[in-house]
Amino acid sequence: MRQHIGRALTISALLLAVDASAATKHYRLAWDGDASNSAVIGFSPDGSSSNPYVSYGYSTNENSWNSAFVNNSETFDGGITSHFVRLQNLNADSPIYFRVCDQNGCGERFWFKTAPAQNAPFVVVAGGDTRTGHTTRRKGNELLAKIRPLAVMHGGDFTNANSASEMREFLDDWELTYSSDYIHGYSYKRIYPLIPTHGNHEDDNYSTICEVFGVDFNSDGNCTPSDTYGAVQISPLLRVYTLNSQFQNGGWSSYASAMNNWLSSDLSTYGSSANWRFAQYHKPMFPHYSGKSDNPTLFNWWAQSFYDYAMNLVVESDTHLTKMTEAVIPSGSNFSTTTNGGTVYVGEGSWGAPARSANDAKSWTIDMASIQQFKVIQVSEEGLAVRTAQFDDTAETLTWEERAADPLVLPDNVNWWTANRLGEAMNLVTNSAGRSVIEENADNGGSFSLPVSDDVFISSRHSSSNFDGDSDGLLADGSDSTYGTLYTLIKFDLTNLSGCSSISSATLELNITNRSGNTFGIYQAANDWSEESATWNSVGGSSVRGNLAESFVPFYTGIETIDLLSSGLIDSWLGGTNTGLVIAARSGSNGVDFTSKETGMSSALKIEANCNSFTKLALPVNQTGQRKGFIPRRLPAEMKPSILMPTLPSITQLRGHQVEVPIKLIEESAKLNQSQGVTAHL
Repeated sequence: MRQHIGRALTISALLLAVDASAATKHYRLAWDGDASNSAVIGFSPDGSSSNPYVSYGYSTNENSWNSAFVNNSETFDGGITSHFVRLQNLNADSPIYFRVCDQNGCGERFWFKTAPAQNAPFVVVAGGDTRTGHTTRRKGNELLAKIRPLAVMHGGDFTNANSASEMREFLDDWELTYSSDYIHGYSYKRIYPLIPTHGNHEDDNYSTICEVFGVDFNSDGNCTPSDTYGAVQISPLLRVYTLNSQFQNGGWSSYASAMNNWLSSDLSTYGSSANWRFAQYHKPMFPHYSGKSDNPTLFNWWAQSFYDYAMNLVVESDTHLTKMTEAVIPSGSNFSTTTNGGTVYVGEGSWGAPARSANDAKSWTIDMASIQQFKVIQVSEEGLAVRTAQFDDTAETLTWEERAADPLVLPDNVNWWTANRLGEAMNLVTNSAGRSVIEENADNGGSFSLPVSDDVFISSRHSSSNFDGDSDGLLADGSDSTYGTLYTLIKFDLTNLSGCSSISSATLELNITNRSGNTFGIYQAANDWSEESATWNSVGGSSVRGNLAESFVPFYTGIETIDLLSSGLIDSWLGGTNTGLVIAARSGSNGVDFTSKETGMSSALKIEANCNSFTKLALPVNQTGQRKGFIPRRLPAEMKPSILMPTLPSITQLRGHQVEVPIKLIEESAKLNQSQGVTAHL
């Protein structure tokens, strides 16, 4: 039941003895309006707490603090009582120090930072699906505390059953996101503002994010389904749109109409008030897991508005995997790729909830993977850098001094996922209309993905035919009834390896669309070829199979990961001719299919190396910090991305590379590691 208790007062005398402690717990913070001057502090009783309030100020001197009383209280699922204090008229770009107090005294010391009122850069974290997998969820929470973002976008599905008991566990685990600081002689915890989203596991209560986090998007003082959508202005740089994908369900048409009318109106009126526009909602328009259905209703609701009003980045959840797309535009009932400016989609959840197989790539997918992750986004006036952080214990912890000195710095040793063609970071700039353009070849610190230059399959039965761009994608088979023996040929562009040495990781990723239980080999191509002219006859038939580098069994559809480091294959290419790979059956006649660069997500060769002269388009945030956040330049209105691409050395220029390790020949009798075909799908 909602209780209206009072407004903020400037009464330092209300501060109680510091050796007492308030009977409160589960502190959380939310943004639902102008993040430069307002925030909602939430907490719950921990025993008998009467007349709680928040004491807060701009320094650690508590004698100068103000007091703000509870604006409203809510009960969630009959078991969690939450009090909310709305702080308003705050100073922009300022630390806010606070304690929750009651009749017993004041509790722990916390602080957060308001958003800047100018174009100062910052970091945000975006992810979703924390409903299960508590061990992994906690690792993600701990990583968040190490990163120290300005704010957190949560894509929904906070818990599995949306019950009071599970929400208590979520709030217990959320305490791991607090960063521990020692400021001016006092121990403080930094707490991060949350921008929550309604997910399908909240469908039994459309007031969940209002009752648990105090979000009141429409500012009417009541918890209703209308509080599941709204906009947060995070400085002049960013406006975040939170939408409710569950309104597509039956019985919610009136709310859906109101939401979509509001969205068009707000984008038209306020969208241009920020350099960048993000959207978040739970269900993806086009999930990248075959077990999830497409959501054409959401596409029809939002895709055109996103393009018309230059939505730059959309974060989706629900499917429990990661993806990155090209900049896309709506075309009929689907998307098509554009290089002239569009919307980029990322996601899809997996902040604890078990990762599902990433097995449904689209023609506009850059890369996808079945991993536990959230997105870490550096936001600046010049551009966006979008990274995917995998959950483990390797990352170092930023101090509050380091974050204060550099608003874009990221911790060392974060386990960043490297995306096909982009590497560690997707760098976005805008065109003259404000739409997103992917700027490639940015510095990825020696972690990058080599793009496919050529891919094609060849057929022994159609020995003079070229199958480049075939609608079947890429095929390999020992004895197909139509094609006979089938080989797939793949070649990668090695240009980005100029100046690199000491390759520490080389992983081939194939997007399997038709699985097989048979064994397939990865061979070094013995003869050179090009995709537009390759035929069985032109490449020498079966003699195109050179040295065997590795074997695998494609048990499952989705991303197949094959380690090629020990084969010495890359060093061999750099030291001679880059003839690419041949994928051919080693046993059986049950073939395997995977997507080509024309039919879906292309194959990827992901590299970790020491690159002393790697081509850099991205610029360091500062020249003095030990850890630098790299942000791409914004494209001038008259320039296209191709104009910024430097002239890189040709493959022939790489032949002088010093090679000490020859390619390892794997004998045909070598034992097959069966785990090669399974580990990518767990």
